Amino acid sequence: MTNIRVFDRLRAVCFSVFFLLILSTIAVTPVFSQDTTSSASSAFSASTVQSLQPFLDEARKSGATVIVVDPAKKTGPSETKLQAASVTSEKVRAGLRRVLVNASKFGSDMGRALDNAVPGESRFWILNGVLLAAIALLIGYAVGRMADNWGRKAFAGVYNPHPVLRSQKIGYLLFRAFMLFIMAVVASGLAALIVLAIAGSSRPVLVTAMTIVGGYAVIRLVRLIFVNLLAPDLPEHRVINMSDDDALGFYRAFLGIYAFAVVILGFCIWMSLLGISKDAHTLALIVGTLVAAIAVSVVAVRYRKAIAGAILGFGDPIFKPWWRRIVAKLWHVIAVVYFLFAWAIMAVRQILDLPSASGLIGAPVQALVIGLTLYGILLLIIDKVYSERLVVAADESDTEEDIERQISAQTPVFKSLAEHAAAIFAGVLGLAFLLAIWGVDVLRSDGFTNSLISVIGVLFMAYIAYQAVKVWIDKEIAKEEPAMDAHGDGEQEMGTGSSRIATLLPIFRNFLLIAIVVLAGMMALAEMGVNIGPLFASAGVIGLAIGFGAQSLIRDIFSGAFFLMDDAFRKGEYIDIGSVKGTVEKISIRSFQLRHHNGPLNTVPFGEIRHLTNFSRDWVLMKLKLRVTYDTDVEKVRKLIKNLGAELLAHPDLGKNFLQPLKSQGVYSMEDSAMIIRVKFMTKPGDQFMIRKLVYERIREIFEENDIHFAHKEVTVRIADEEIDGDGPTERQRKAATGAARVVGDDEAAKAGGGKPGGDAL
Repeated sequence: MTNIRVFDRLRAVCFSVFFLLILSTIAVTPVFSQDTTSSASSAFSASTVQSLQPFLDEARKSGATVIVVDPAKKTGPSETKLQAASVTSEKVRAGLRRVLVNASKFGSDMGRALDNAVPGESRFWILNGVLLAAIALLIGYAVGRMADNWGRKAFAGVYNPHPVLRSQKIGYLLFRAFMLFIMAVVASGLAALIVLAIAGSSRPVLVTAMTIVGGYAVIRLVRLIFVNLLAPDLPEHRVINMSDDDALGFYRAFLGIYAFAVVILGFCIWMSLLGISKDAHTLALIVGTLVAAIAVSVVAVRYRKAIAGAILGFGDPIFKPWWRRIVAKLWHVIAVVYFLFAWAIMAVRQILDLPSASGLIGAPVQALVIGLTLYGILLLIIDKVYSERLVVAADESDTEEDIERQISAQTPVFKSLAEHAAAIFAGVLGLAFLLAIWGVDVLRSDGFTNSLISVIGVLFMAYIAYQAVKVWIDKEIAKEEPAMDAHGDGEQEMGTGSSRIATLLPIFRNFLLIAIVVLAGMMALAEMGVNIGPLFASAGVIGLAIGFGAQSLIRDIFSGAFFLMDDAFRKGEYIDIGSVKGTVEKISIRSFQLRHHNGPLNTVPFGEIRHLTNFSRDWVLMKLKLRVTYDTDVEKVRKLIKNLGAELLAHPDLGKNFLQPLKSQGVYSMEDSAMIIRVKFMTKPGDQFMIRKLVYERIREIFEENDIHFAHKEVTVRIADEEIDGDGPTERQRKAATGAARVVGDDEAAKAGGGKPGGDAL
């Protein structure tokens, strides 16, 4: 009676589940309406259909589906596809009806299968099989525990409680996974041997015990995978971004779901081996996988934030790629849709008795495990290759950030690229495994799949070459470029420029990157079957058109090439081409950009250059004018300047920048109100401005200490044929004197700025 009640409840659940299955099947396999037979079709007239009606009714009663096709009707490709889809839909509906009809007999079918397993005896053999499996597993577990204890002692030195390097974490987790795999094989294999030895000739007992042992082995395998992937018991070895609570909770939830799925699958296999009807086996499999799909979806929603953090990895999410942030935000929605869709497809395939009907729900997890395992192995190899150059001096006071800084400072230039390539390779392999589970033959030697694999290979190699060229040249540019303020000080020209190789490397890099992209595109098109010969011919014609129609462009390109070959200027140097001047900020194929020291950015084509003055090459001679009074002792000034030059050479910061010390050139000129003494010094380009400030500051202090006075400009205005009375100059005389002084001031300002004197303007 108890068994009957259990079977009745199970049958009610099955009917409910199959109601959902009907709805999903309708969504997956659309129903196509059939066109009515035209009046012109005479072969299958109404009388012909009526004559076949008894046979059609008899076939439908037996559960078969009959589709009558008019042979006289001509069908096109679209109609053929519609008919094929309609046939498939009819088969699915017929299979559903058959399973639904036979679902009520699930309990009786299972009871009959159990009775027929050992005819004429009670079902006590089930208990014998369970006890045999339990004893065998206990013995295997005990032997496995002994092997575990021996392994812990023998390999105690492998465990590092405080790993510093990533290779240490991954290496230990992979080693532990291997040891757990060996122990699982020992325990399960020994249990299987015990079952084979004791079961004897009783096939039902053997099937029952071996099914339990096989399920135990699968659960052990799943456990060792997730315990090393999530490392809930070893947070210091965890390589994914997940908290301890989330790692432990996710591990328990997923392990429980997989254990349930294994039990359901084992039950279905067990009943199938015992001879249960195919419809009952299909019913149990569909119900079990539906529960598993719902459970996995619930876990995905429950731990969506934890898995999102693992997808983003360590560090600030804002610096992660955009596609990674989108995947982290929507992964649980994608997962739920996939699980339910995979269950519906699996159910349809199971009903239609098609291959690859099982494993679709767990396929993404299996592909992820395969990809992550391969990625971990590749990372371990990469770390081992570069570990000989790495020296980490860490003590107990160092934090993880300090250690990471030490590691990043010694990271080779191509290590990050190798890690990126390993991630892409592992991801592609995992995707290939997922497609294989779905029935896509990724290893076909012909057809679209082969072309797609070839194109992916070409794009992958092109991407690696592109990144390798970019990373290497960017690092060389960073080493060659001087450390300077990109905007200057806003007052003077910038002097120090980059080296010649740093100037040419960006152009060379752009040329290589364009060549890689073009070649990869051509090879990809060729792999897809596109004839690229006409493309080369078209490129030649376009080149001729450009040559005739864009002569100024060709002139700019060739002029720039010769300027760069002559090393006329480099990036970062201050030049003057007559119309504009400034610091060379960027060089392209046909033009370059000059940043004026006041801020404006000028773009100049190479063909527009008539003459070029470079202020930043080799050395700079700075000459300064000092206006002193006529009573100044010139020899005393010379000695003071000489002593100041020796003092500046010993300056702790700027002394090393002198190429020639500060020295006096004597009297340069004599003006109306001052005597001009000139001093000079030589430095590297760009260093003269800081030194000039210091020279002016020290000269002012020295002159003040030695009672040497700077001269101020004086303007003497003589008014002819007029005398100034005792009350002072008249208003007209004051205006005349003011105007004369203004003219003199304008003349001096115009000379300093390179313009016309004020007198000429008048």
